[in-house]
Amino acid sequence: MQPSLTVDLNKIAHNAHVITSTCNANGIEVVGVVKACLGNPAVARAMIAGGVSTVADSRLQNLERLLDIDVLRDVPRMMLRQPMTWEIPRTVEITDMCLVSELATIKRISHAASAIRKEYKVIVMVEAGDLREGVLPQDLFGFMREALRFSWIRFEGIGSNVACLQGVSPTPAMLELLVKSAGDLRERLDTRLPVVSGGNSSIWKLIEAGAVPPGVNQVRLGEAILLGQETVDLDPIPHTFQDAIILEAEIVEIKEKPTQQPDGLRKRAILAIGSQDICRGALRTLDMKAKILRRSSDHLVVDVTESEHTYEIGDTISFIPSYEAMLAAMTSPFVAKSYSS
Repeated sequence: MQPSLTVDLNKIAHNAHVITSTCNANGIEVVGVVKACLGNPAVARAMIAGGVSTVADSRLQNLERLLDIDVLRDVPRMMLRQPMTWEIPRTVEITDMCLVSELATIKRISHAASAIRKEYKVIVMVEAGDLREGVLPQDLFGFMREALRFSWIRFEGIGSNVACLQGVSPTPAMLELLVKSAGDLRERLDTRLPVVSGGNSSIWKLIEAGAVPPGVNQVRLGEAILLGQETVDLDPIPHTFQDAIILEAEIVEIKEKPTQQPDGLRKRAILAIGSQDICRGALRTLDMKAKILRRSSDHLVVDVTESEHTYEIGDTISFIPSYEAMLAAMTSPFVAKSYSS
């Protein structure tokens, strides 16, 4: 059997419902991020059924997949990554908003929006410690003063990202700085900026604890919905499924082989999947007594000595993938994908 990912759409809709209900009760809207599933329309539908208000992706090709979906016609689409120069005209045409941090990009967006007579929404990203994208806080006022000169742009708000590059955990202080910055800009520049987009799935524990400062009214969540976990400690989110997405791979060899352990021989199953399919992403076996040992580009070695299953050639072993492994497997042409509801 070809390695495969099975996506349970009902579980994703359930996770989205649990998460959006909690967020909405705290005055926070949820943007459902579908990039890890390559903008799959079925996944987008499940998130919308669960209550997300906007769908988002970082790849133009993925956003194209969402164009002809009936249920999405009235749901805003967000470009998560600042568009490349060549992408800007099409991004403006098929999405409602994007995240930006460069004046040159805003200028090009303004030109593209003017060409099709479309007011286009922009959220300006602010550097909050992750050292990925974002305007430095001390430069934000000058940046916005210049940005507001461009026509056909509606500045929807400001946002931030943490725990993506540097692994910096979000704190209430970071979010309070974002809220304060938005308030200062509204007052000093006489502009609306209705949205404060507080981050990604790393913010979940703050939401759960009621520690998100008033004024943060949007989060962008992918991993929390798809895998039922937050992204800092990978702790499960209560009342959600962690097995909405399952990875399976076939055993192509199973033998007892010598080891340096005292018992001398261990039964090893070699599976037809490797780093070419799942990168270095972590996997968790559903067979709790099977232990992942190593992987190469095309093989995954699992110790099944203690397993209660009698595995044979052609049998499969199932895993819950980490976000990185899921993203890689979704991208791999060698992994089949199926969607159940």
